[in-house]
Amino acid sequence: MARSTRSYTTTLLALATVGALAAPAAAEETKYKRNTQVKVDVKLSDRVRPSTAKDDGKPKGPTITADDVLEIQGAVGEIRREQIQLYEGLIEETPDSDVNEKADYYYRLAELHAQLNRYHRLKSTEAQIKADGAKGGEKSKFQALAKDNLAKAEASLRNAVVTYKKLTDNPKFRNFPQMDAALFAFAYSLQQAKYMKEARQIYKTLLDDYPQSKYVPEAYLAFADYYFGQNELANAEAFYQKVLQFPKSSVYDYSNYMLGWVYLNLAQHENAGKQFLQVIRDTNGEKKKETLNRASKKDFVRAYADFGQVQKAWPTFQKVDADYAVTMYTILADLYLEQGKNDKAIYAFRQLMKEQPKDKNVCLWQYNIAHAMLSTPGADNAGKVAEIERLTKLYGALRDQKALPAAEASECHDNAAAMSGEMARAWHNESIKTKNPETLAYADKLYNVYLNVFGDAPDYAETQYYYSELLWSRADNEPNPRLKTELWENAAISFTNVVKNPKTDAKLQKESAYAAVLGWKNALAVDPRVKVDPVEVGEESDKIPEAKPIPEREQKMLDAFDIYIKYIKDPKDDELVGMKFLKANMYRRYHHYDEAVPLFEDIIKNHAGHETAYYSANAVLDSLIITHRYNDMLKWVEYFAANPKFLTAKEDQDRSDLGERVADIQNKAKRKIAEQCEKDARAATVLSKYVECGKIYLDIFNANPEAKDADVVLYNAGVMFEEGRSLSTSIEAYTELRDRFPKSERSAYALARLGGVYGRVAYYDKAATMFEEYARKYAGQKDAYNLMNDAVFYRKGIGDDEKAIENTNYFIAKFASKKPADAANAFFSLASIYEKRGDLDKVVSHYRDYLKRYGEKGGADKVIVAYGRIGQILWEKSCPVKTVDGSCIRVVRERAVSLRGKSKRRKGDATRTQCGPESKIKLTVVDRTPADVKASMAAFASAVREFESKGGKIGGDERFARYYYALAKFHQAEVDYEKFLAIKFPQGLNFGDGTDRTKAEAAKSLKRFEEWYAEKQKVGGKASGLYQDLVFKIKEPANAIAAAARFGQISQNFSDALFTAEIPTNIRQFEDAVDIYCDALTEKAEPLEAASLAGFGGCLKASTDFGWFSSWSKLCERELGQIKPEEFPTAAELRAEPDAEAQVRDVEPPVQRLE
Repeated sequence: MARSTRSYTTTLLALATVGALAAPAAAEETKYKRNTQVKVDVKLSDRVRPSTAKDDGKPKGPTITADDVLEIQGAVGEIRREQIQLYEGLIEETPDSDVNEKADYYYRLAELHAQLNRYHRLKSTEAQIKADGAKGGEKSKFQALAKDNLAKAEASLRNAVVTYKKLTDNPKFRNFPQMDAALFAFAYSLQQAKYMKEARQIYKTLLDDYPQSKYVPEAYLAFADYYFGQNELANAEAFYQKVLQFPKSSVYDYSNYMLGWVYLNLAQHENAGKQFLQVIRDTNGEKKKETLNRASKKDFVRAYADFGQVQKAWPTFQKVDADYAVTMYTILADLYLEQGKNDKAIYAFRQLMKEQPKDKNVCLWQYNIAHAMLSTPGADNAGKVAEIERLTKLYGALRDQKALPAAEASECHDNAAAMSGEMARAWHNESIKTKNPETLAYADKLYNVYLNVFGDAPDYAETQYYYSELLWSRADNEPNPRLKTELWENAAISFTNVVKNPKTDAKLQKESAYAAVLGWKNALAVDPRVKVDPVEVGEESDKIPEAKPIPEREQKMLDAFDIYIKYIKDPKDDELVGMKFLKANMYRRYHHYDEAVPLFEDIIKNHAGHETAYYSANAVLDSLIITHRYNDMLKWVEYFAANPKFLTAKEDQDRSDLGERVADIQNKAKRKIAEQCEKDARAATVLSKYVECGKIYLDIFNANPEAKDADVVLYNAGVMFEEGRSLSTSIEAYTELRDRFPKSERSAYALARLGGVYGRVAYYDKAATMFEEYARKYAGQKDAYNLMNDAVFYRKGIGDDEKAIENTNYFIAKFASKKPADAANAFFSLASIYEKRGDLDKVVSHYRDYLKRYGEKGGADKVIVAYGRIGQILWEKSCPVKTVDGSCIRVVRERAVSLRGKSKRRKGDATRTQCGPESKIKLTVVDRTPADVKASMAAFASAVREFESKGGKIGGDERFARYYYALAKFHQAEVDYEKFLAIKFPQGLNFGDGTDRTKAEAAKSLKRFEEWYAEKQKVGGKASGLYQDLVFKIKEPANAIAAAARFGQISQNFSDALFTAEIPTNIRQFEDAVDIYCDALTEKAEPLEAASLAGFGGCLKASTDFGWFSSWSKLCERELGQIKPEEFPTAAELRAEPDAEAQVRDVEPPVQRLE
């Protein structure tokens, strides 16, 4: 029996869906949406941006120079001007005849200038160091002092050079006992002054004139360093080796060290490492060589970075120097980072953290790990997030323990804050565009750890708001119902925290308060957990329902309402009134009427123009009736009667039903009569009785068409007329119902029934139209699925392809989640329509869409068919010309005629252009479009993989699946077959005439010919093997016959290539040469021709064995007739056209019946 409902209650519940009795389906989209466009402020600093390799991997040069190891005699102290003047005077007074004495004065004067140079350089450096640490006037004072000393040092150096030059240039002083020392000091001074060329000239003089001098090693070193600087590494190595001939030299170890750098630059990293190790051992414990020792350890690490294993680095460095191992390992990790070897850098930094967990740089090491992960192409985002989380949590722990020095703590803070805060925003911003749930989850983790650790951050409030928005997005996009509920709760709580944060600006505070409420509404609306629903009280109930405890989660929602009401004070704010209404409705749901009614009354009296005032009015009346407070209810009825302005307070809202409620009560008496008639008619099953009941319902409707339940009455009338077979009258009733009450629930029922009635009277187009409209308009109804099924069935029946496609697509869109297999089958079936239309591009795109959307949901057989058909279409499309027997070639040949009694070769005929008959095939392979070939092969490979992964147990339509599997294997062989065809016969062969004159040329021709023959055999053999598998292993008839035909064609093409090879023009006039040429080719061709005959014969045998005759078996017959027409007459003479082709998809009706 049709039941009446109260329209005002229905309308109210449509608005106040908070606490709806039934939880929505899991797939339902977010009910309470927001229009806020979140613009995340993303600014990535250099701390976060992925880095590129700063080190090109090529060594540049050592960190120390010869100056650091050369031992220059003389104390570094202040030289008085009187000392210099003394020697200048002695030089002036001493005659040239006193050679050694005057030379000694020059030498001592030069040394004084050199010492003065070193003194002022030292003082300049000391002053500059003081200036760097000073401020204001002190800084300027020390800078001036440094500049002054530097100028004096340069002047002293020039004086030293001039003095040394006077000494060494004077031939009278040639035999001065300390001339070699003077030359060395002179050269060294020139080096200091950057006169490198002149310095080398002096060093050369020293080597030439004083080969036994103790300064020879230093001279060799100067040349070695010069060549090293010029990157003439062979020369540099030779001179360093010369230095090493003087093991007692002060520069011996330095030369060993520089040899290591030579090997570094030669990329002989292991040799370089050995060299540095030698220096380390030789200088170990020597105070003067501590700098060289340390430099060798550092540069050993540089060499190790290129030849050593990172996993063995720690124990290696421990052996080198246990006290210096951490520094060496840190250098190694930094090198890997600079060179872009991020995987090794990550390993090294992790090892450092393991070995030195309390090191002051432990946070920097973790930052480097996280940064390396961000900079590594292909690194998974989950790993990046994990490392950033570790960095941030590590900072928090170290901060709380006060474990780091101030500088390191500050750097750690900035690195961790940038990594977590900036990357959270970056991934959040990306997720806004992509809606990728994984990206949302990554941003969630980073926001969470940032907010937990950096509670005092200046951007904390803003970040907290972004995090709340991200939680909203996660909830909005989460498909899992239970998790979706929890996410909505999390979002609501987070937005609440934003509101409570005193640093949140007013605009975000209001937005967050509103979002918190909507979050709770969504959490309750999508909650799949079983809830204790409030008892529904019928209108006749004598018992007043007791107040129920409000569940914890609903109480949290009430708290959210209160927060909004507390923080949002604007009386004109529409949402503020809405929050009060929803709060009242929540109380009403759990029968807390004492709390609910005052809130409803406040809205009615103080916000009459708000849309919720209308619903509050109905809610007040309902609440007072349920609680038996009839006097209060009558007062409100009088209030509404006395205040007609309330009914029009909101112009776009119809409130007339408040006045109609009294008439509704009066109308219920007539309804009882109609309902009893309906009960009697169903008991008697008399058609005329149904019609009588229909008339009673119709009379009730006509008496008051504006009654609140008029739609229900008119619907009942239509049902009764339909049951009584008064179909035209029922159509009129349903049609008027839909016209008068388009928003009524009964209007939906009427639409469905109209479709059924039209179907009964064979108006299938109208029936389908009604069912389509119902399924689209009321897709959530249980019968929407079946009615769309019927609509598709009717469209197929009347041949309306477009509508069938449209309906199928709609069916898929709406019902795929509930009936995925049916949706997949429906979508797959659309291909048959595109096949029928010849739209092959659409077929390909459609099958690709199917694979992407459904995969194996519709069955593995469809996956294989889809991939196979895609590959087939793209393979055919890849050939720019019409194919010949499936191959992308151009062919020239003549019809063979019977040659019985005739020789096929015309021996001695100088007019011949080829050795074989004209009936042999001359073909040219046409290049296929690479992109289409690649795409087709990928599709075939997928079809093969899918079939073989199931072990042949496909299910569904295994016949088609097996066919397309074999088709894919066949086309995989086709690639090799066309490669085989493309191998061209070598041109210009000349096998000679048997004389010595042509012997050399004949040998070259024979070699070229045999190479061609071998290549042809190799490629043809590979293709043949693949075809044989189709015949003897897979045994799918259609493709097995095709493969057998190809097997014959391989030998045929091989022989035809020999028979049709052009006889070189330069030998055609020599009959003997032509005969030798043709004999050589024919000797190879005839066995191949015989093999092709056997192959085509085997093809026909396979056709007979399989009981399968097709275009491929006809090909075999044709070719046998071409090769041996005298033995094999044309196939047409023996049998009719083949009647069995490869299995083809049926051209189905537009859409399969979806049942």
